[in-house]
Parts: sequence; C-alpha cells; structure tokens
Amino acid sequence: MNERLQGQIALVTGASAGIGRACALALAAEGAEIIATARTQAALQDVVRNIENSGGKARYVAGDLNDNAFLDRLGREAGAVDILVNNAGILTYAPFIDTSLDDIELMVRTNLLAPLRLTHWIAGAMAKRGCGHVIMISSGAARRPVPLGLVYTATKHAIAGMTRVLRMELQDSGLKVTEIAPGSVETGIRDTSTHPQYVAKMQGRSYQLLAPEDVASAVVYAATLPEHCTTHLIEVKPRFGPSS
Repeated sequence: MNERLQGQIALVTGASAGIGRACALALAAEGAEIIATARTQAALQDVVRNIENSGGKARYVAGDLNDNAFLDRLGREAGAVDILVNNAGILTYAPFIDTSLDDIELMVRTNLLAPLRLTHWIAGAMAKRGCGHVIMISSGAARRPVPLGLVYTATKHAIAGMTRVLRMELQDSGLKVTEIAPGSVETGIRDTSTHPQYVAKMQGRSYQLLAPEDVASAVVYAATLPEHCTTHLIEVKPRFGPSS
C-alpha cells in the first residue's frame, strides 16, 4: 500500500459497484480512509472487507442519495472529509419521447440534485477548514451530445457547469475542485437501457469500452497531485471510440 493519501478521508458515492467501487479501492490503496456509500449494503460490506483485507481502513454508510433525510445524515456523519468523489449516477438510453417522465425525474434527482445537496454539506465543511478536494465524475456527454441520452446529457452538462463555478467560488478558500469526464465505461449502468435503438447501437460498436479502473486512475492522479498543483478537467476516453 502506498501512502500518498495517508491521513486523508475520502467519501465516495455510488461505491458499491463500477466506477465508485474502483475509486474506493484505488484511493484506499494510496492510504486514504474510505467512507463508502450506496444503496446496497451487502456490496458495500464487500468493498470495506476488500480494503481492510489489504491493510486499509474503511466504513460504509448505506442509503439512498435521493432521500434528503439520509443525504443530510450522511453529510453530518461524514465529518471532516478531505476528498469527496461525487460519482453516483444513473442513466436510461432511449429516444427522449420514449423516455418516461418517472425516468426523467429520477435521472435529474440522482445525477444532479443529490450531488448538489451533498456537495453543499461537504464543501461547506471543507471551506471552514480551508482545505479539501471535490472531485466530480461527469461524462464525455457533458461536452458531446449523445443521441438517445438527452436527459443524461443535460444532467452531465449541469455537473460540468457546477464544477467550474464551484472552483471559482472556492479556490480562495483553499479547496481544489476537479472534473473527471469519462467516455463509455463497462459498468452495469447500462443494464436498464433496453430500447431497440440503443441495443442496435451497442451491438454495432467496434471499440473497447473503458474499465472502471481506468477512471479510478484519473481520480487518484488528481487526488495525489502536490498541494501547489491541481487539475481542472481530465477526460478519459476509449482510444478508438467516438471523438477519441
């Protein structure tokens, strides 16, 4: 285990699987103490067990980030977090007019409102201490329109804008704010997208998707830069994918 993040506490949302799990494990390998949160307790227990078996320190707080009472409790219980990785998100690929209003609302609440509320808690505490690092996981969709992903694209554009303004407002308080924008990643987030147009699109794909660990390596890079150095945006894309 490395020690570049020894003594720091990292809160990772969506940590039960995919990018969030990879980030939790990678940050723990650098010595950070992990607070892992997601809805699935059993999966979070497995993440914590993996970290502890490797000599790291971790705990989990299970709950739904769309539950404001839970989110506020998480903000209070997390305490003096040094690194916040806002990763949790969902998507449903389908033509906009075929996307249900319930799916639209859930994507907006999960992908935008939840990280806004949690960041308000955590970044506020960081600003009072005069240090901390907010890392927002956006998407390549934040800069490149994604057909069949109108609502997801809109939420990620919003996250990118939020990140830029947050950086401007907090840089004099001693905080770092970084956006990590992955292209297509091989995770279970697509499992709910069954529209025929999307299925045909994925079957015609000729490039290799990113692995969650590829994104986690970018998060670790940003988090371990020297104090006098920062990065505002890291885009991680499949080498032969769209706009690569």
